[in-house]
Amino acid sequence: MPKGLTVFFLLCFITGSVGCVAQRQMPRYFDVNNPVRKVALLPLKNDTSDVDGPELMRKKMSDMLYEHAYVVMDTKESDQVLRDRMGITLGGQLDMTTAQKLGEELGVQGVLYGTLMDFDETTTGIYNVKKVRATFKLVNTMTGQDAWTGKLGVKSEVHMSGRTGAVASAVARGSDARDKEVPWVLIDSIVMNENNIGRAAAINLGAKLFSKAVGIHLDRESTELARRVTQNLPWGPGPESIAIQSAPAASPAAKVRAPKTAAMEPPSFGYLDYGKRDFSAIMVSTTLDKGRNESHRMEIQLAKAGDKMRMDMDMSAMAQGATMPSAMSKMTILQRGDQKLSYTLYPNAKKFMKHAEQTPGKLEGAPKVEKVKVGSEVIDRHPSDKYRVTITSTDGLVQEGYIWSARDLDNMTIRSEIEHNDVRITTEIRSIVLAPPPATLFEVPTDYTETESIMDLMMNPQ
Repeated sequence: MPKGLTVFFLLCFITGSVGCVAQRQMPRYFDVNNPVRKVALLPLKNDTSDVDGPELMRKKMSDMLYEHAYVVMDTKESDQVLRDRMGITLGGQLDMTTAQKLGEELGVQGVLYGTLMDFDETTTGIYNVKKVRATFKLVNTMTGQDAWTGKLGVKSEVHMSGRTGAVASAVARGSDARDKEVPWVLIDSIVMNENNIGRAAAINLGAKLFSKAVGIHLDRESTELARRVTQNLPWGPGPESIAIQSAPAASPAAKVRAPKTAAMEPPSFGYLDYGKRDFSAIMVSTTLDKGRNESHRMEIQLAKAGDKMRMDMDMSAMAQGATMPSAMSKMTILQRGDQKLSYTLYPNAKKFMKHAEQTPGKLEGAPKVEKVKVGSEVIDRHPSDKYRVTITSTDGLVQEGYIWSARDLDNMTIRSEIEHNDVRITTEIRSIVLAPPPATLFEVPTDYTETESIMDLMMNPQ
């Protein structure tokens, strides 16, 4: 292989595996009734041979706790307290004390335990795989009870083209599939067009050594693990609300401008193609948490006219036990492809937020969809083709499942059944009326006022 081509491959492999360094995202929602306000990330128990892995994974989980609206104690500060007051420097020493004692010493209402089970990269030339796997639990230090648990493994692979590489990949996947306690998710599978095993091994080994040298070893896999494992993490109370509670009381005449925050996003319904016709319908979405054996059902009113879409939903049905503020308990999403804008309406507060569309001219993001037809069925009296699908969202989330496309409705996705981690989302579109909805449905009511902050909705609901 020419030297220049080898360097080019290394750069492509490394940048493709690492991606961009993401900035922390502002919390989309918070639950002011969550008693776990401030959280300390404890040193991870390390069951691997990598000495740097636990700290990298800890940093990724810190980012996710912040994005879920928790106040996170600085790890340098918490490590010093653990070392000086309790003599704890390693995750394996945490069994010597209790969560309640940790909470008292650290001054937090929650502690996050973790065990890093895998953090390695295997390079053979034929089949090369990166693996990160861990378990976590968030414990309420006031009660000693688990507030949340999560466990997951994430891996990416590169294998040689041809039968040898394909067989090696299949054998490895089969072995991982037998591990039911902590399941694996494959986020990347790259086929390398290289027939020389020794040269392929050298290329992948070079990429591995380079990524370690520049401090980006297994960064993307760690990021994906943290993001995916915390998808069902309960919302924290919100950094802004804690700051407001601890701030001195302001005079009645003073008006504090609430910080600008992002609007809560509508739920994910997997993959839906609404077809080309104008219609009104009811969307029924059922989310099953297989780990907890809990099911949540909600109905959403849909209306579509050209490149305009409206979704009316009762968000309190999605809160899953959390108390939903009255101002936010009902929400309407207006997507205006003709204006390249979208709006979030809060009917109870008669307020709205305006957003620039991330994908102008489209009703929703454009995920990569791979589908294979597996049969035909009749769904709600509509003859439909059934497809096995793999959906890769623009943020890298991979979901698998089935969709049913109604042949008499321009292949509208009339049913979708998608799984990721321990969650299954089943969505059906029912009571379809093929007629243009009233134009007024897609306009912001004249008596609504614009707001830029969810905090404004919480503190001034009317």
